[in-house]
Amino acid sequence: MKLQIYKHCLSQPSHAVIIFCKLHQIEFEEIEISLANGQQYTPEYKVINPMGKLPAIVHGTYKLSESHAILIYLASFPGVADHWYPSDIQKRAKIQSVLDWHHSNLRQTAAYVMNSSAAPLLRRKLNLEAAVINRKVLLKSLKMIENFWLNGDGKFLLGNSQPSIADLSLACEIMLLELVPDRDQILSPYKKVLQWIEDTRNATNPFFDELHSLMFELKAVLTVESSVAEHSEARRKLRTLLSKLLNGIEFEEIDVSLAKGQQFKAEFKAINPMARVPAIVHGSYKLFESHAILIYLACTFPGVPDHWYPADIQQRAKIHSVLDWHHSNLRLGEAGYVLDSRLRPLLGGKLNLEAAAVNEKLLSKSLAKIETFWLRGDGKFLLGNFQPSIADLSLVCEIMQLEIVPEIDRNRILSPHKKVLQWMEDTKNATNPYFDELHSFILELKAVLKADSSVGVTEETKQRSQAVLSKL
Repeated sequence: MKLQIYKHCLSQPSHAVIIFCKLHQIEFEEIEISLANGQQYTPEYKVINPMGKLPAIVHGTYKLSESHAILIYLASFPGVADHWYPSDIQKRAKIQSVLDWHHSNLRQTAAYVMNSSAAPLLRRKLNLEAAVINRKVLLKSLKMIENFWLNGDGKFLLGNSQPSIADLSLACEIMLLELVPDRDQILSPYKKVLQWIEDTRNATNPFFDELHSLMFELKAVLTVESSVAEHSEARRKLRTLLSKLLNGIEFEEIDVSLAKGQQFKAEFKAINPMARVPAIVHGSYKLFESHAILIYLACTFPGVPDHWYPADIQQRAKIHSVLDWHHSNLRLGEAGYVLDSRLRPLLGGKLNLEAAAVNEKLLSKSLAKIETFWLRGDGKFLLGNFQPSIADLSLVCEIMQLEIVPEIDRNRILSPHKKVLQWMEDTKNATNPYFDELHSFILELKAVLKADSSVGVTEETKQRSQAVLSKL
């Protein structure tokens, strides 16, 4: 059965999937979807991917979206060299860590290119204010690739001597910068990044050049001038999702105080140079990004039931699809909303109600997608499953942060989504008593934050809140 790939000529995630197929002689049919004409929203395409996003594949009766999930699925095909997505669980988890990081960081490249230059090609308007913010994240991401992901003896990400699906995905992402006039200004400080892109290109040619030829044609067409200055980026709140007690995995819990900036100290940065939580150390092995950690735990430790992260490749890829979607949708909306509307003063900053309003829209849209798409099916968990997966645990823990906001706001946001509320309850029941145990601090913090909202967070409230955060 021939694979069908639904793509768009400007979609870099689509390019990564097609390059991978051509490189490994995977037979496929290309189906172009016109974003300018809104073809991704037509009923015909939404049968393939109800999210209205690209790329998507159909393989027989099996449908899958989200490029990382698709690449992982394709890596299981016969004849694909192990270095693309290693069978070794620790190496695989490291690659997953890069892919997870990509979503919330380097993926902003697409937003920058769109908002500063390419939007008119899709009959949309430029948004230079948004481009300012996107550019800041992009520059920070390139620096992280230069200084962290390209550490090691090899010339590819994670110090590998051969490319992985992470190299292909991230290098294709950066190629979008060919469409902006300040491409050289952005990339020139990062010599290792430039060399790595060239190495990835050479490792995947002639298909890399073939798929990106349109970029150079379009570059001549785009004459939009965009003077984009640096803009302060709001720090996103960090959280811990490592709650796998349910499966009897022995561990030592080490709290990192975000309020005190402990994540930036040399001791912790030796564990995770990104200065984010959660992170784990297992013997000499270090890993961060919660989804990558959950996948590693599910694969490494005996006794974890299969439903958390199924051995079946197709079921597993569906779970990856949810996890990938989470980063750019529910995660951005929910964490951003709670931080900007409630928590920022506790971390030494100021509330940002304008940003909170934008984040609330994304949050509500994400909850609607969970309600109408991810919770479709006969089962009571995501993807219509009858038992929970790591995706259920991750997304429900994300939503639990809404307990911190005033009750009237929480109810306004959640009450329209009856299936979401029931699913949260089902996931809680499936993981108790540990779910309640790990979230008890949220209810404690909620009580502390019941200060008069017209006054805001008083010094006394701040001290009490910091005491709660410090204790936990």
